Amino acid sequence: MSRGTRGAENRANMNPPPPPPPPNPAELMQMMVENQRLLTETINQMANQGGRNAQNGPAPNQYSSFKDFMDTKPPSFREAEEPLQAKEWQNTVEQKFCLIRLTDSLKAEYAAHQLQSPAGIWWNQHREALPDNTVIYWNLFWEAFKGHFIPPGVMEMKHTEFMQLTQGNKTLKEYLHAFNHLSRYAPEFVSTESKKIASFKRVLGPKLLKTMGHTKCATFNEFVSDAPTQENYNTVYTTTKNHKRAFEARAGASQSKALVAARS
Repeated sequence: MSRGTRGAENRANMNPPPPPPPPNPAELMQMMVENQRLLTETINQMANQGGRNAQNGPAPNQYSSFKDFMDTKPPSFREAEEPLQAKEWQNTVEQKFCLIRLTDSLKAEYAAHQLQSPAGIWWNQHREALPDNTVIYWNLFWEAFKGHFIPPGVMEMKHTEFMQLTQGNKTLKEYLHAFNHLSRYAPEFVSTESKKIASFKRVLGPKLLKTMGHTKCATFNEFVSDAPTQENYNTVYTTTKNHKRAFEARAGASQSKALVAARS
């Protein structure tokens, strides 16, 4: 191949190819429509992803703040006159935890902020007694809290109070209040409707037990609803009987006086 031919080929290779012809109006319109379609799909995908994130809550590596916890309106705790008040507080706080996303250590930290006055003082002292750098998880917090505010000895004492409960001179309303209060400490005796009715009847007054002893009520509420009617019936019956006795006593006394006067 001659030098001239090679030079012509090199110059041809160095020159870029001519640009493609510009799109005609129809092709340009089709490109615009396709770009608009792609943009719409992208926007919809972003909206759907945002909706799923809103439904599913925080991302796996994101946890709720203390403000999020306070927005659930958790109750504070100062002290407990009854052991189960402390248990009820714990149940409520755990219900609040279900509404947000927290680690076990954050649960303990946030719950501790709700302890006030005597309870807050106790927790500060308990925490200071722990080894340095102790990470306080929820189960550690709860076990310490339960041991202080729900001691087994007090729970056993309340259980005994329930077992020794009698109606005595209490009205039915007063007895029902005491029964509902103390039965929480003896759940094994009120775990079913039949057990609850049997426990309630066990310590009724003799008069009410006589009329209610064979009542065939399916639920405890039915039994309790029927009890005031029977108690009122017993009261009316007793009052009527006492009035009759008093009347007969007065009539007998009057007759005796008349006989004495007639003999005089």
